[in-house]
Amino acid sequence: MVTYIYENDLREMKLIILSSPLHEVTMAALCEKYGVRRQVLRKKMISLFDMSLLENIPARYEVWENEQTETEKTVESVFGASLITRQIPLLTDDEMNSIIQQTNDKISAGCNKEQAINEGITMIREVICS
Repeated sequence: MVTYIYENDLREMKLIILSSPLHEVTMAALCEKYGVRRQVLRKKMISLFDMSLLENIPARYEVWENEQTETEKTVESVFGASLITRQIPLLTDDEMNSIIQQTNDKISAGCNKEQAINEGITMIREVICS
């Protein structure tokens, strides 16, 4: 059976993609939004995504950013739910829906909205870092 060297481990090539100037800007924005260290986010992306998706991350982020024209700030928009489930799928739909539901339940129970959202961001960070 023939095996090719490049099929064995693509992590270095993926890291080169994520180190480009356009990717650095997007990575910085994602890290700031979710409070994740850059190395942790890179490691997660390298393990989850193929090279094609990695190359398109800046464009996907830009598309999401341009769609953010809502004046009403829902929990979904504050979390960037479509960003991290569809555009840059770091979380599954089920994981995101669970976090949104828990956050909405806390708000409905009388918890401060800002505090509930911060706790939701913490839950998102935990899923990304796991």
